[in-house]
Amino acid sequence: NQSVAENTLKETREEAGLNVRPVRMIAVQDRNKHNDPPYAYGIVKVFILCEVIDGDFIPNNETTENGYFGKDEIPEKLAEEKTNAEQIQMCFKANEAEHWETLFD
Repeated sequence: NQSVAENTLKETREEAGLNVRPVRMIAVQDRNKHNDPPYAYGIVKVFILCEVIDGDFIPNNETTENGYFGKDEIPEKLAEEKTNAEQIQMCFKANEAEHWETLFD
């Protein structure tokens, strides 16, 4: 029972220890069209560009470590069932764009 903005704030705080301000919606994607392996059930993924207000990362049951990377420094090993390199590059493009139109399936 949370809006996309409310859930963005909650999940970012829980998983990354950060308080953020949602800035713009980057994309809405059908997970099975963009990530492998396919799941037996449907998931809609919403990508939100945020500005960090404050906070500190604390390892937790969903995130064991964090780090900031440039678009040419993305680690080769990703949990691609969650987020793949193409999706990360999409987010960099949205951040760099003066005018971004939300992508959706």
